Parts: sequence; C-alpha cells; structure tokens
Amino acid sequence: MHPMNNYETLQRGREELLRQAERERMARAATVKQWRQRKFSREFANWLRMHLVSWGHRLEQPGVSEQGKRPVSVH
Repeated sequence: MHPMNNYETLQRGREELLRQAERERMARAATVKQWRQRKFSREFANWLRMHLVSWGHRLEQPGVSEQGKRPVSVH
C-alpha cells in the first residue's frame, strides 16, 4: 500500500469528514428541538389538565351558577 501524500485526496477526505460532522450536528440539533417541543407539549397538557379538573370540580359544587360563583341568597 502506498502512503497517502496526494494533497487532493487528503483535501477530499477532510471535506467529507467536515460534511459528516455537519450532518451529525444538524441531527443533534433536530433531536434537541423535538425534545423541547415534546416537553412544551407535555407542560401545556399538564397545565390544561389541572385547569380543566379544577373547573370541573367547581362546576360540580351544588349551587354554582354558570359564571362559577355561588348565587347570592335573597332573604
């Protein structure tokens, strides 16, 4: 086997390594972005769930009007 002393061959190899590294960086960035989007979706779903459950509990209380307040009793 002959030693690689051809500048053009070395340059092409270096360029290919740089392209491969860039693809790997882009893949990692996409993975992080997807993770953040899923995390945001989970956090929003949890927030929404808590508010809906709270709203449902208030609506189940006897004497609660549509506005979520107890009606004023008239004496």
